[in-house]
Amino acid sequence: MKCRADIQTLADEKLSEAESLLREGFADGAYYIAGYTVELLLKAMICKTLGVDNFFDFDKVPKKELYRPFKVHNYEELFYLSGIYTPFSDAKKYDSTFLKAWSTASPWTEESRYLTGKTPHDVIDFITSVKEIAIWIKKFL
Repeated sequence: MKCRADIQTLADEKLSEAESLLREGFADGAYYIAGYTVELLLKAMICKTLGVDNFFDFDKVPKKELYRPFKVHNYEELFYLSGIYTPFSDAKKYDSTFLKAWSTASPWTEESRYLTGKTPHDVIDFITSVKEIAIWIKKFL
């Protein structure tokens, strides 16, 4: 079962995996894997908001097409679906630290798996930003 707590644990594991990849010199892979931290935490938030016991079990429910929007990888869409879009929007407006972290983390997409050329410095900044956003999301979980 991938309940909210399981997804939070998975998010933390992805962040640890990214840090390990970076230490071993795999900056591109570290960037890609670290990006899933934010995505997974937002999906955990969706579980909380909707009262979903198993986020990844949407295919077994009737009218599975209703759940398709929740399977996206886009951070902005997931913030909206999570029920915390208004505080997220406010944080971008009023919290310069959050805005800086968001500006660094938001370009990530699932398509990042095809990117190459990330420098270790870029990935350190990205992971730092992901950590800040993760701490912020966890306040709502």
